Amino acid sequence: MIESVGVFILGLCLGSFLNVCIARLPENKSIIKPRSFCPECKKSIKWYDNLPVLSYLFLGGKCRFCQKKISIVYPVVELITASLFLFLYSRFGLGLNLANYSILFFLLIVVSFIDIKYHAIPAYLCVLGIIIALVISFFPSLEMLKAGDVPSLGVLPIAGAVKGALFGLGFAYFFKLFGDLFIGLYLSIRKKESIEGEKESLGLGDVDFMGMVGAFLGWQAAILIFFLAPFVALTYTIFALIFKRSHLIPYLPYLSIATFIVFVWGADIWNFIVIL
Repeated sequence: MIESVGVFILGLCLGSFLNVCIARLPENKSIIKPRSFCPECKKSIKWYDNLPVLSYLFLGGKCRFCQKKISIVYPVVELITASLFLFLYSRFGLGLNLANYSILFFLLIVVSFIDIKYHAIPAYLCVLGIIIALVISFFPSLEMLKAGDVPSLGVLPIAGAVKGALFGLGFAYFFKLFGDLFIGLYLSIRKKESIEGEKESLGLGDVDFMGMVGAFLGWQAAILIFFLAPFVALTYTIFALIFKRSHLIPYLPYLSIATFIVFVWGADIWNFIVIL
């Protein structure tokens, strides 16, 4: 119990750091300097006002100095990060798997919340994820050379990581080209002018994302994630159509949710499909 509490608290602290990444990376600001400050009044935040979740509750969700509201996103990110970190620790314990999948899901959290706010992500984050996955994959590959067989690790060997990255990128890009062509033909036939972004079925950020999850989880997982995400997004799509809101859906959060579902139940889903 005490160990789980300690892991959860560490996860909250890691979530606080992810909040810094989400706030600063899209604006090309350093995630190290300056120290945390209020985005409204620009005053530096004291350490006792920067405690994950607790400070938000103690301050009533407002800045101590200017009394402007603090975004609910901050404690939400911290709680999601801590919960995921505790889940991964309870499943794998300390070791390569925990590091590997923590990096994956931390990246998913960052790109998802950036996409929600900006409808775009810094492409280098997904490229960085691919590079990290490939570097980590050398470890099980070395174990395979020693043991002459696949080790009992969840991390993919280098061949599987490379195949997953290339397949994820290629598979998603193919559907992007096909989808963009279909949308272009539809708009041409209906003689309808499109607004910015409506000619794209997928953004290039989504393509890079699929390459990243393929590198971490393999090509089979990339397929499942790609086809599961639209069902995850269906609820918001119906809401947008009913209330005539923007059709520009931030898609990466749904891809991230689909990634978690596949991570937990992917083998069962894949086996069910193969049996069918």
